Amino acid sequence: MIGAVDDMDALPMSKAQCRQTYLQENGKPYDKIVIGALIFKQNSANGTKILLLKRAAHEDYYPNVFEIPGGKVEESDPTILDAVKREVLEEAGLAVDEVVGTVGSFDYSMEKNITNKEGVQESILSTSLQLNFICHVTTYEVAVNPDEHSEGRFLSRSEIADLSMTDQMRAVVEEGFVWAGGDEVDAVLAKVQGPQERKQSLTRLQSIGFGSS
Repeated sequence: MIGAVDDMDALPMSKAQCRQTYLQENGKPYDKIVIGALIFKQNSANGTKILLLKRAAHEDYYPNVFEIPGGKVEESDPTILDAVKREVLEEAGLAVDEVVGTVGSFDYSMEKNITNKEGVQESILSTSLQLNFICHVTTYEVAVNPDEHSEGRFLSRSEIADLSMTDQMRAVVEEGFVWAGGDEVDAVLAKVQGPQERKQSLTRLQSIGFGSS
């Protein structure tokens, strides 16, 4: 289950091992394991910025919404770490040289309509777990894959305030800024909308050492 394992320990795991280690509340494995990569760029002139990618307008799910680089772990990925490196290279053209930390994971489900063997339309529900890793890269020259994203930019916390993002992604990004710069918990939670999302974000922040007295 989420929170029962140190996510850094997942890096050397295969997809199969990860699915058996991280279980849903009902005890079943997730259908998909997804990774996200938080990549920060820091300097004295511009402060701390995070890489965000804008999903392409033709995407079926969440078009034109901003997100961190990432994607599902493939069967061909030897380990979760290999999946992190592959996804960042494919989506942003950047080479990950080290994973230095994690922020809170989250799970979600998506419904998809398919045509079965009898030619009848039916809906299937797919469950996913996303593990989020803080990564160092060798260079910062971003080159997005236009099949998936229309742009990629390093942005400050103030610059992301009005961007279109899912609540779960915004919470992950805010936690990343806490990790990178030690911002106060109240400032992070002020950016998260809704009592349930605030509660989830606070739980994640406390799990990485913030907000505990």
